[in-house]
Amino acid sequence: MDNKNHDKLQLFSNGVKRTYGTEARKYNLLAARLIADLVKGFLGPGGLEKMFIDILGEMTVTKDGATFLRKIDVEHPAAKVIIEASNAVDNAVGDGTTSVVVLAGALVEKAENMLEMGIPPQRISDGYHDALQMAIEILRDIAIESVNYDKNIMKYLAHTCLKSKAVNQFTQEMMIPNLIVDGISSIADFSNRYFEVDDIKIEEKIGSSSDTQLIHGVVVDKTIDEPSMPKLIENPRILLLDNDIQDERTKTDAEIGISDPREITQFLSSKTSNLVQKIQYVIESGANAVFCRGGIDPLALNHFSKNRILTVRRVKENDLQWLSKATGAKIVRDFDTINIEDMGHAAKVYERMVDDDKMIFVDGCTNPKSITILLRANSKKILDEFHRTILDSIYVLRNFIAEPKIVPGGGAVEAFVAMAIKKMSYQFSGKEQIVIQKYAEALEEIPLTIARNAGMNTIDIGTRLRRKVYSQSSSNGGKKAKANDLLNRSWYGINAIDRTIDDMMNLHVVEPLAVKEQVLVTATESILLLLRVDDVVMKKPVETHGHSHTHLDGTTHSHKGGSKPHDHFDRLGKLQRPMHHYY
Repeated sequence: MDNKNHDKLQLFSNGVKRTYGTEARKYNLLAARLIADLVKGFLGPGGLEKMFIDILGEMTVTKDGATFLRKIDVEHPAAKVIIEASNAVDNAVGDGTTSVVVLAGALVEKAENMLEMGIPPQRISDGYHDALQMAIEILRDIAIESVNYDKNIMKYLAHTCLKSKAVNQFTQEMMIPNLIVDGISSIADFSNRYFEVDDIKIEEKIGSSSDTQLIHGVVVDKTIDEPSMPKLIENPRILLLDNDIQDERTKTDAEIGISDPREITQFLSSKTSNLVQKIQYVIESGANAVFCRGGIDPLALNHFSKNRILTVRRVKENDLQWLSKATGAKIVRDFDTINIEDMGHAAKVYERMVDDDKMIFVDGCTNPKSITILLRANSKKILDEFHRTILDSIYVLRNFIAEPKIVPGGGAVEAFVAMAIKKMSYQFSGKEQIVIQKYAEALEEIPLTIARNAGMNTIDIGTRLRRKVYSQSSSNGGKKAKANDLLNRSWYGINAIDRTIDDMMNLHVVEPLAVKEQVLVTATESILLLLRVDDVVMKKPVETHGHSHTHLDGTTHSHKGGSKPHDHFDRLGKLQRPMHHYY
């Protein structure tokens, strides 16, 4: 009788789907593994790119895991957990977005095997947690300490990050790393281990990738206001105005009552006198390069041309901020308070043709707090990928400056940590030993995926790599490395370029410790979350008259006109990288 009543009872309303117990866990882990399978092909220099075309026909070609996962729409909550893990790594350290998903997928696969063996999810969760603590401890022990102003290490880090990206395919091998390191070195506060990523402006123009350049100042995508103004000013006195140089206009419609024709002349003369006063303040200040956020009246342009003053109107607020940081100028709003101390300085301000457009260069700033990287590529799609790639390398260097510790790349550190964890697992007994060993096997998926994407035989490579790592364990294990030991240690990983097993330190393939730690922690915690879930209740989305669409931060919603191009910032783009147009 109880069973019959149970069958008749409808606990949830229509449109609610529930899965629970073993079935819920099975589907959660399957969804996570499918997401990992989507991005495995990105990893390493041998990885390939993916193309995504949205409902508007806009095409994105990328090799960045987080970018691709943000583009696709997924329904299953477990898949969203993995995508959020990738986003979390991107927000925290800027790199390792593909590695974290690949590692999470490997941990899922091992967990599925252990569940089939009859190991309870609680035991798997505890074992994974213990293995993570071991991995972090080993990582910190083998990390190689450096100094955060070492340009050579910084170039190796940038080169490793860019090696597997599109930018490295189109430019000379060390051109972009050298450019990025030189730029960051000029603005970073090494003593306080800090620099602001948004102090680097990335400007894009169609052209040859070999023409990509670093400007110790700011490039403004504008033209000089008048052809009669000077096109080049050396040692300029730069004035930044957060105002306009034109007639005052009321914000609402206004009406002036005039009873005498002479009052018209008085009114016009008072308007003109206010404008002339503004012009006089600017001329008397001694500035000869004026960047104005508002408009400039034709009368003012005429006066400035006669006085050999270069002006640029309607400059964006972000550009004014970058100009202020680069030149040392203060952004002025009140004309009557302008003084010589508000001026900024640079070697020269000039206008130059870039592709088919004119641009303003403020170059040669002494001790700038902001720089510009002028990116060039032969299509907008490649420029977008260049932008993403260079941002990744900038974040990698920010991590290194904050914590100057490095570990070998190319899967070498994962192979070593896996070997060490397997040895430590013998301290445990029973099922926990099995779980910890499976965690170590999951770590080996990183070098094996790099090898697979490079077209190597993973069974043969896996065996040879383990043999080489084990042979080095007695000399390397447990010893903390120093910077001058870089060339004296053997850290075997996957050389995807030559398709061999090689010493990653000799190849200068290195990564920041912060990135590896973040990848391990985020991947493990995401899978621990999924293992603890045994009940999934999903409600069918409410149908709306608008179009349902997903933004870059993973937020899905519907509103009128959602199928048409519209421009409202997603949470990730607005909060994480306010100075960059994020793709």
